[in-house]
Amino acid sequence: MTFLHQPKQEVSNDEVSEDTHVYYTIFGKHKLIDNEGNPILKKETADVFAKKIIGNTTKYFIKIGLYGRIYNPIGAYSEGRHTKFLTKTGKKEYDFKQVPQKVFDMYINFLRSKNIAWLNNAEREMT
Repeated sequence: MTFLHQPKQEVSNDEVSEDTHVYYTIFGKHKLIDNEGNPILKKETADVFAKKIIGNTTKYFIKIGLYGRIYNPIGAYSEGRHTKFLTKTGKKEYDFKQVPQKVFDMYINFLRSKNIAWLNNAEREMT
């Protein structure tokens, strides 16, 4: 006797790829340093200003304000505002936005060195 129905094959956990997240912060608030000397955190907290998601393709995200300005954690007017909500709209003032790798690399250099020139170059590259 033959059966036409084939049992379903189970997929092992090794075949399912999970995305790897890397969370970047400013130098001084970090828990770890990666191979390139960038300050990173183990999990996503309020002090994460950039993140990289590595999967089939790599995606780069940085914190950007409503008006397209990149978040400056050492700026006089933006310091501590990355967790604030806007009262009229109910949105966060700064949120993650996907950016090209070149902008991401410039922003990571700024977070590592605290050199404002890297932030300015990243903002110029955004436009």
